[in-house]
Amino acid sequence: MSESAPSFFAKFEILQAYNLWWQDLGQAFAGLPEFRRDVFDELYADVKQLPQMVSVTGPRRVGKSTLLQQCIQQLIKDAPDPEAQARRIVYFSMQDPGLEIPGFNQDRFFNGLVATAVEASKGGLTYLFLDEIQRFPRWELYLKKFYDLKTPVRFVVSGSASAPIFKKSRESLLGRVKDFHVLPFSFREWDTLRRQCGPEDSRPYMGSSSLLNILGSEARKREQKSWLSLLDQFADGWGIEITEIEDFLFEGGFPEVWNLPTLLAKQEYLYQNQVERVIFEDLLVAAEFRKPEMLRRFYLGLLKDPGRETNLSQLSSEIALARSTIETYFPLLEATDLVWRLHKHTSTKSTPKAGNFKTYLVDLAVRNAVMKLSQEQMVADPTLMGAYAENVVANHLRRWPGLVELGYWRRNNDELDFIVDLGSTRIGVEVKYRNEVQDKDVLKAARLSEAHGCEACIMVTKEPMPADNIDKLKTQSPVPLAVVPLAAFLMLF
Repeated sequence: MSESAPSFFAKFEILQAYNLWWQDLGQAFAGLPEFRRDVFDELYADVKQLPQMVSVTGPRRVGKSTLLQQCIQQLIKDAPDPEAQARRIVYFSMQDPGLEIPGFNQDRFFNGLVATAVEASKGGLTYLFLDEIQRFPRWELYLKKFYDLKTPVRFVVSGSASAPIFKKSRESLLGRVKDFHVLPFSFREWDTLRRQCGPEDSRPYMGSSSLLNILGSEARKREQKSWLSLLDQFADGWGIEITEIEDFLFEGGFPEVWNLPTLLAKQEYLYQNQVERVIFEDLLVAAEFRKPEMLRRFYLGLLKDPGRETNLSQLSSEIALARSTIETYFPLLEATDLVWRLHKHTSTKSTPKAGNFKTYLVDLAVRNAVMKLSQEQMVADPTLMGAYAENVVANHLRRWPGLVELGYWRRNNDELDFIVDLGSTRIGVEVKYRNEVQDKDVLKAARLSEAHGCEACIMVTKEPMPADNIDKLKTQSPVPLAVVPLAAFLMLF
């Protein structure tokens, strides 16, 4: 260890391997990806400036540790004295087996870590990046204590399980922590990273979600024509081949799996990390759940029909589990980002009613892995591809800046896939992933949008629709209308 490293760390050699910047700034970040997810800019700004603690939560293997490392890299790079800044930054994973060695005093470790880090900062601010924080017993009490004492330490923590699973622990941190909930890669992030690593093409670079922010801003100002005209720029498909969306629907948004050598290796990786370890480790540790086999059975049953409208009584009969058991299981699965529920929307601008709901998968690649589907099998099933298209649109709509409420409407054979409330503006969204979309389907979605108080309608299609046909439909639609191919629509998010 270099002489400049805080003396305290010499007593805890366990830290040295995690903090290479103490010894060699030139090589410390050699293997860190250059690609940065959309959330990075806001996360980094809050790490630097926010007086609160910052947490990064989300499913396993979406890049939370990488985000923390990139924040550390940027903190050092932006500092007037990088070497001095490096000595004020500590990173550690709370799932390190060294913390389980007999005789290791966890209280002394944490308290001593903070005390010596403060001393090493020489009156400045110290950053403590603590990964997998939920693995450390009573972690919330430590953070609360040092935060309330106004200790000059900025805590940045991460956890594999999502925020709801930490509810009991996080209650004591109310108002003290800002959470960034990181989900699997969006289509645009996936596409951008793949293009950076592949051959150049002529398609313009979307950048971060600036266009979507504009759309959200304009919608909140109730200027529908302005943001709908922006959507029209994507009506021709924006140069994106249909095979790209098929690749994304199959590969999913977990980056570590993309470069595994075989399909079987990818399937086993996804199943072990996103199903087995989530249910049999995360829930057992964080939720004290004692019947993981039943929960796994319930989850695997939900994989059959993603996006299907569900009635709890009917579901109880189908999978032979009591309704009360299902009501217990759903929040657990949602808390670990395996599935999420979309409720029916009311006809007025208020909260959705309880009752039937749709169940969507957070990432479709997990279903492909569990079902042992090849990409060829997936693409050959038009019904499945229609369900996948609706599911991926649902996942992306959740990212819309300014989103207040997201729901759906269905009665008999009439259905509007999504009703999106952006501030005081309501938008209808219908997904028709077919080789040809009938004019009557577009106009039906537009009429349903109008009937439910929507001020605009977006039809998401498989292929671009002819421009003259879109123009004709716009003249017949009762509300402002945009028709956008799926791949281009997802690029907005």
